Amino acid sequence: MSEPCRKFIQGWPLCLTAILAVCAAAPSAHAALAEDVSQFLTDFDRLGSVRTEIQGDRDAMAAHLQNESELGKDVRHFFADRAEAHAVRALKAVDRKQMRITLNYKPAKLTKPVKSAGNLAEDVQRYLSAYDGWIAAQALVASDLVSMRGAVTSNGNALETATKSFFDHSRQRLQNRVQWQSDVRAMKKDVSFKGTGKPAPPPGSTLNAHVTEFLSDRATWEALGLQLDADRNNLRSALSGGDLTAAVNKFLITRRARFVKGGELALDRMAMRKDVSSRDRLKERKANAAVGAKDLDSDEEDSTLEESSDGSGE
Repeated sequence: MSEPCRKFIQGWPLCLTAILAVCAAAPSAHAALAEDVSQFLTDFDRLGSVRTEIQGDRDAMAAHLQNESELGKDVRHFFADRAEAHAVRALKAVDRKQMRITLNYKPAKLTKPVKSAGNLAEDVQRYLSAYDGWIAAQALVASDLVSMRGAVTSNGNALETATKSFFDHSRQRLQNRVQWQSDVRAMKKDVSFKGTGKPAPPPGSTLNAHVTEFLSDRATWEALGLQLDADRNNLRSALSGGDLTAAVNKFLITRRARFVKGGELALDRMAMRKDVSSRDRLKERKANAAVGAKDLDSDEEDSTLEESSDGSGE
């Protein structure tokens, strides 16, 4: 036997021992995924807590409109909590990316939205189907999160299955959203809709005036959201018999009004920031931004931050 062969055979047990030691030290795939999911759920819950704090900030501002000192503190807390919410959303995006890496998850490619043929009834029906699918997929995502929580400490493939399902349904939701955004544009073209109005800055020059306008605008914005639900149901009724063109125009007018009001909320907040010298201006998601494929990791609209999931991409 040659000397090189002899040395290889003699050294093999040591190599095997080293390999086994490395494998023993490395976490199992299940353990690694459990760690990733736990971190994601921690940040998910943290964001929920911050959203509650933001609501508390708004309530405090409403209660202290006549107390300038306390109102200033409330506004600063409000912007600090909004900045924290933005930061946690970014952490969640990182968490989701890490889970995909650990799972070696390859999302299905988004398909292009179905193009309109210029038929209003078809476009409305397709919009409603995609919108309903979007809502249904979100319910499935919520169910997947419950399954992930229960499977974190379990053995077997339950955690991997639940996490893959979470990503599949998230992708399905995004696909539906891309479709209904396209359908809204098609309906506008069908009825030659031209949105009017643009966001107006808040009146007054004091913090009290700006906060008062912000709270009023937000109440209107929420009411318009409820009106959109009613208008959407009117679209369903009109498909079965009625003036579909009128129903579509009413729906689009409400969407436009909510879009404009969302812009006014952004101007209200800008004025409030200047009043209290807040530096958190850029630490927020852009208002009314349309969601695309690149937003898969953060496709969780947050209405508590005055961001309209239905009015986006106007």
